[in-house]
Amino acid sequence: MILELDCGNTRVKWRVREGKNILMRGAFLTAEWFNAESSEELARTKIQRVLVGSVLSNDYAKKLASWSIGALGINPEFAVSEPRHNGVVNGYQQPEKLGVDRWLAILAAKAKAVSGCVIVDCGSAITVDLVTSQGEHLGGYIAPGLRLMRDALNTKTTAIKLSQIGYPDNDFPGRNTVAAIKSAELAMIAGLVDHAKSILRNYELHAPALMMTGGDGEWLVAMLKDGDYEEDLVLNGLAIALDGIQNNKGHE
Repeated sequence: MILELDCGNTRVKWRVREGKNILMRGAFLTAEWFNAESSEELARTKIQRVLVGSVLSNDYAKKLASWSIGALGINPEFAVSEPRHNGVVNGYQQPEKLGVDRWLAILAAKAKAVSGCVIVDCGSAITVDLVTSQGEHLGGYIAPGLRLMRDALNTKTTAIKLSQIGYPDNDFPGRNTVAAIKSAELAMIAGLVDHAKSILRNYELHAPALMMTGGDGEWLVAMLKDGDYEEDLVLNGLAIALDGIQNNKGHE
């Protein structure tokens, strides 16, 4: 059995699988850690490998390794961004500088899509990557996520309080301050996604696929009425990168 971890800035998502069968899954805040009950349950499952995709610091990686060795008796394997893998070519001038979460999402999206694809990870930051049908990563975009946009307004303004205003529900001009902020957020994100799709169309005969992941990804799919939400896109890419799984349609 394999324990896989997707360590992001806000949450750590994890799952246990055997082959393509998902046996357990969960998530916790990055600042926290597996509780004793979860650790004991994982130890009883006889984990044989621990695979990690992490955008966090070396200190966090050391803490994770210490936990894995102490609780499971296993030294974890960490994914890195490579120049190429499974027919996908990394578009960064320095391939190792591409965030490993983006690289893993790209690998998983391309394994699933026959056409070119736009991959959107809508989390603490919003990342958008473009991959042609031939597997060429053209590069991408990085923008603030919803929380970071609001944090910027909270920091630079005194009259706006945005602690809990909920998701934007349309991009029509707002008729009060909160509505105006929310509609602008959605309009900016939608504009970025549309721009990425228009760029990729210059390289493709057919319309590109749109895949979204991340904590706000499901909301964005519903708002744009376009694309597919793939909750485990990064974890599926981890399976491709470190375990040689080529077809992730079984990861449901």
